[in-house]
Amino acid sequence: MSFELPFSKPSGWSIQKIVLLGLILVHSVWIVVHLNLVSRDMINQWKLGGYGMYTGPHPTPLIHFFDARFEGFEVTMDQKDVLTLARDNLYFIFRCRPLKVESIKKLLRNNPRYIGVPLRFIVTEKEMKRNPIRPERLPHAILEIRWTGKSTFDYAGKVCGKIFRGEAELKP
Repeated sequence: MSFELPFSKPSGWSIQKIVLLGLILVHSVWIVVHLNLVSRDMINQWKLGGYGMYTGPHPTPLIHFFDARFEGFEVTMDQKDVLTLARDNLYFIFRCRPLKVESIKKLLRNNPRYIGVPLRFIVTEKEMKRNPIRPERLPHAILEIRWTGKSTFDYAGKVCGKIFRGEAELKP
């Protein structure tokens, strides 16, 4: 009695087997790529396949808004606007990407009471801490807005240790 492997005979190869083998190969390569991107903090370990999800707690990014004139004074934003900001920034899947200026402009247009107010946006994520072992919510990205005119503002921030800055104009 002899045993033959399914792919041992070239005559036994079919389009279905080739496609199946190709999909298994692509899937296996993606696992390695995903874990590599997670280890570099380039993507959220729970997204895009989630193969790195057990390397840390689910980060669950939260956005906090502060009035920069008063230390620790958190301002309230409509939940719909917060969700729009998160959606416009791809729900923070790409962790080291700064907040998009267009999404900030949209948020300010929907909340005109904050035009002219220096704001600080802080995105926090859960991270694993040791001694004692526990998940802790820590700042991941910070963005500060300083108004230079009635409708112009400068922004500066830090994401993944990289500093970014620019200026923008808020048009009605």
